[in-house]
Parts: sequence; C-alpha cells; structure tokens
Amino acid sequence: MSIILKALKKAEESKVEKEPAKQVHAYQGSNKKILGMFFAGFIGLVVIFFIGINWFKGRPVSTPSSKVSDKITDVQAVNVQKTGEKKMPAVTENIGITKLHEDAIKNIKEKNYAGAESMLRKALLAKPDDAVMQNHMGIVLKNQSRYKEASRAYQMALQLKPDYFEAMNNLAVTYEMLGDREKAKSLYKKALSIKPSYAEAHLNYALLLEAEGNNSEAESHYYTFLNLSSDEFLKSKVKERLRALGK
Repeated sequence: MSIILKALKKAEESKVEKEPAKQVHAYQGSNKKILGMFFAGFIGLVVIFFIGINWFKGRPVSTPSSKVSDKITDVQAVNVQKTGEKKMPAVTENIGITKLHEDAIKNIKEKNYAGAESMLRKALLAKPDDAVMQNHMGIVLKNQSRYKEASRAYQMALQLKPDYFEAMNNLAVTYEMLGDREKAKSLYKKALSIKPSYAEAHLNYALLLEAEGNNSEAESHYYTFLNLSSDEFLKSKVKERLRALGK
C-alpha cells in the first residue's frame, strides 16, 4: 500500500473516531442545557410558591371564617336563650296560676266573689283546661246569682273530668236555682253513685226531696248526712229539719 493510500486511510479512520466524540460532547452539552433549564424552572416554581403563600396570607381569608363561626355561635346562643325563655315563663306562669287560684279560694271563703272571679278569670286564660278552677268559677258565679253562667262553668269542669262528683253536686244545686229539679235529681244520684259517702250531696238531695214532699226519702238522706258529716253547725240544722218533719 502506498504512502498516500495509507495517509488517506489514516485520515478516514481518524475522522470516524472523531465524529462519535463530537456526538458524545454534543449529547453531554444537551443534557447540561436540559438540567440547567429544569433547575431554573424548579427555582422559579419555588419562588412563585413562596410569593403565592405570602400573597394568600395577606388576603382577609380569616374574616369570613370567623363570621361563619360567630353566626353558628350566635344561633346556638339564641336557641339557648329561646329555650330558656320558654322554660322560665312556664315555671313562672305555673307559680302565678297557682297563686291566683289560692287567692281566689281565700276570697271565696271571705265571700269576696267579685275579687275571686277576677283572679280565676286571669288564671283560666292561661290554663282553661283546669277542671278544679272551672268548678270554683261556677261557685263564684252561682253566689253572684249568675246561674246560667255558673252552670256552663260546672259543665266545663265535668267535660274535663267526667267523674268530678263535687261539680255534679254544684251543678245540681244550680239547676234547682234555674227550676230544673229533674236534672238536679239526676245529678245528685250520679254524684252519690260515684261517692256514696259524699255528705253534702246527701244533704242537698234531702232538701230537694223534702221540697217535693217526699219526706220519707228525705229523712233517709238526712240521717245519712248526720252519720257522715263533721260539720256541727249543719248537723244542728238538719236535726231541726228532722224534728219539723216528725210533727
């Protein structure tokens, strides 16, 4: 092989060996550029992130949150207050009704029927379904000669408490005042069937029977009353009636 050919061959071999080296250097340079860009991008993201946090902190985010919390707290406080307002007046109201009723009974005993009526009306406005107060209202009205109104009060008491024998007796007396003896007798009998030892009903029924001329049956109820009652004043009056019937 000639020297020229050897030189050319050597040049070609050298060219072949150098070209891969250039490619390697180019590849390495490309990787460095990519890494540099990636690193720069990462740094940029970190910077943006911190800037964003600082900006977010600066916003008034906490204000709406506390308002929502305050609203819930306020609603709960209002609910508690409303519950308290419902409970407390109920307790006060019950105490007030009881006091009015007690004062009305005192006024009935003192024969201050107008005063007792006023108190009972106030109490019944708050508690109209109280059978005992309705019965006492009937007593108050009856003693003011308002018999129809009294009968309605007694009837209301009996609607609320059908076995209320005291109200039956009182309504029977009122029917007598209104001139309806048949209804009165029916109620006396019913009251005595519920409570045979009810002395006052025996006395009232005996008086009605005597007024009708049924003296023998009247005497029977008078004697029953004497055996049951502890009221010495009424017992003395009944003994007088029995003496009068014996003549």
